[in-house]
Amino acid sequence: MKKSVLLGIAALALMALPAFAGEEKWEGGWPGHWVWDSQFVTKLNVKMVIPLYVEIVEQRDIWLEQVDCAEIGKNPARDKDWPCFKGCRTSPVRCNFNCTLSCNVVNKAIGGSWGCSVTPDNIDAPGGNTTICVMLWKADLVGKPANSEQKVAEVEIWVKPR
Repeated sequence: MKKSVLLGIAALALMALPAFAGEEKWEGGWPGHWVWDSQFVTKLNVKMVIPLYVEIVEQRDIWLEQVDCAEIGKNPARDKDWPCFKGCRTSPVRCNFNCTLSCNVVNKAIGGSWGCSVTPDNIDAPGGNTTICVMLWKADLVGKPANSEQKVAEVEIWVKPR
């Protein structure tokens, strides 16, 4: 017999031998049939661009109380600034970047001069506490029902990266 025919018969004989320990044996005797229900193939990395994140943790109402006008930096001798009101709320802030907070009073239901402050206004990641204060002076209370609990304004909190 020719050498090529003998090599072909030897190769076929080797494929017919049973699998030895440590080798995979195909069920059913043909390649492409899974030995188990599922087999590990590979791991893939999961990536994303982490967005800027900031959260004012406690978002409760700020209550205004009447104060001496000097407490909010107004001249108590000037009747033009009276009556004066102030309210503050301390809240934890969580963030994943260093930021600067600011505020603005909007949707005012009572006339007068409004102001607000955020202290401290610079918050470093992962966060800290800040106090938000709202002030009202020259409050126009005429025509508002006395001793009634009302929403008189909203304070917006703004943030920018630094």
